[in-house]
Amino acid sequence: MTITPALIAEAQSVALFNRAKAVTTGGVTAAGRFNPVLGRPYYFERGDGCRLWDIDGNEYIDFSSSNGASMLGFNHPAINEAAQKAIELGTITTQETEYHIELAERLTRILPGAERVRFSNTGTEATMAAVRIARAHTGREKILKFDGHFHGMHDYVLFNAHTPERVYEHFVPSFPDSAGIPKALKDLVVTIPFNDAEALEDAIDVYGHEIAAVILEPISYNLGTIPANREWLRLLRRLTEDAGIVLIFDEVLAGFRTTLGGSAEYFGVTPDLSTWAKALAAGWPLAAITGSAEVMSSLNPVGGAVVSGTYTGHLAAVLASLAALDVMSAPGFYTDLNAKGEKFYAGVQDLFAKHGVPGHIRGIGARFGLYFGINDEVTDYRQARKFDADLNNWFLSQTAPNGLHFHDFGTKAAPMHYGITAAHTDEDLAEALARLDNVFAAIS
Repeated sequence: MTITPALIAEAQSVALFNRAKAVTTGGVTAAGRFNPVLGRPYYFERGDGCRLWDIDGNEYIDFSSSNGASMLGFNHPAINEAAQKAIELGTITTQETEYHIELAERLTRILPGAERVRFSNTGTEATMAAVRIARAHTGREKILKFDGHFHGMHDYVLFNAHTPERVYEHFVPSFPDSAGIPKALKDLVVTIPFNDAEALEDAIDVYGHEIAAVILEPISYNLGTIPANREWLRLLRRLTEDAGIVLIFDEVLAGFRTTLGGSAEYFGVTPDLSTWAKALAAGWPLAAITGSAEVMSSLNPVGGAVVSGTYTGHLAAVLASLAALDVMSAPGFYTDLNAKGEKFYAGVQDLFAKHGVPGHIRGIGARFGLYFGINDEVTDYRQARKFDADLNNWFLSQTAPNGLHFHDFGTKAAPMHYGITAAHTDEDLAEALARLDNVFAAIS
């Protein structure tokens, strides 16, 4: 299959961006939607399956899947039917329904360690709530996180996701990832390298009596794709139990990518709390905090930790989540998804070799990262930040003209995460590899 690249049409997109700059900051309603490589946001008109069409008529095979939220693809009939049902029921919000209970029951059956459930709207809200619950449960205030891991946009955790290069041993100096974060909060965050047993033992030894929670991405897709070492994760579980520290798995991005039961099932390690979003409702805004009955009893109205909201557990999102779980629970769903992923990742790796482009792809389940300039396996942020950002941006500049959607936030310290969806067929992925052959040829 031969794909001939062409310059994308963009007259209407450019005009729309000019309009947007007059009424929004930076021409976008959310900063992550601006694509520095493209010089503007994408303006999509519609999506179906694994494909998107922009307002200028360009068609793309999508590998961003709404930053991971649209894991079943776009315009899925079961998800559309669920949303329509919510409309017909009157767009109920701020109230409980039987469907809320049904979804909570489903999650407690599916997810290891999920004895209780509380809904929220976004991953940021979920991790903020989980940290608050842990602090209420333990009476402590510090949290331990890992260098390069991202846990949302709230002040509790917005440190050291993009740490500047600096010399450090076991403890990483606190570095805020945004302006406007109070300096006092950095004293409540302890950061260490990921997958480093000695650093972990030192941190628990020094700060364990002050730490309320350890929070991590069990598979850090926000660093491209870096999984926890299984033995290291078991050590983390043992140390946190011994020290009375709440262990939080941030599954906002990793959840439902590899197995229905998430990272607890994948690794065989069960945390005290987990946070979920993105794939949970197949593109609809829903998040959840799940965990043991003991730790979750710190939540109001039983305990003193306040977590609630007007749109929390919106009925449309709850019904969409029930429909999504039906799809993902079907026999063979993950066998097929993982097989497609492995075949595609092998094909991309062959393109690195064919065109002599330094780097490699790392994919686990339905998501992957591209480590341009790094040929060895990456196990933490210190290694991931050595990727070739210029080569990465050159790759991205070639994807749109070849009809591929790889969204990116621009200059950063580690690779972006991308993914396949249940809607990508073998034929779609074969076509995408043919287009990627052109991209790699252009950058080699």
